[in-house]
Amino acid sequence: MKTEHGLPAGFDTNLGWLMGQVFHAHLTAAQHALADFPGSQRGYMVVHAAVNGCARNQIDMANQLGLDRTVMVYLVDQLVAAGLVERMPDPNDRRSRVIVATDAGRARLAEAARVLGLVEEHVLRALDPDERGRFRDMLRRLAAHHLANGGNEHDACVVAEAVADK
Repeated sequence: MKTEHGLPAGFDTNLGWLMGQVFHAHLTAAQHALADFPGSQRGYMVVHAAVNGCARNQIDMANQLGLDRTVMVYLVDQLVAAGLVERMPDPNDRRSRVIVATDAGRARLAEAARVLGLVEEHVLRALDPDERGRFRDMLRRLAAHHLANGGNEHDACVVAEAVADK
């Protein structure tokens, strides 16, 4: 049975399922759009972080992106080989390396961002432009809230267990 929105009955109020459907639509389209980008979506995120100076060093960048440090090393190696980023000595810690985007990396990122913009428009096409803006704002607030709290998924599990025990 379907709801008035065409969704499976009972799932129209399930936040996890709803978010999963939108995430899956975005992930699938973005994977296709970034198939030629070295390192695919993870490579794109590393170059994006490098261009925007989001991290103090490679370890911080790996933590921000949720990547294992070993995976990060191989990914950055791939991006360096492609000429998109460089490892530079951290001026504040000579044992550390900062990931810096090259001019080629900036250009490749700009093109990838343009294509991802089209993906986002496709995924969000059911919303009018004002709704898209509000949706993005709500996502920013939610992400900022969870990151400000350490991004600790364990806390959500503790809350769920406490509610289940009542």
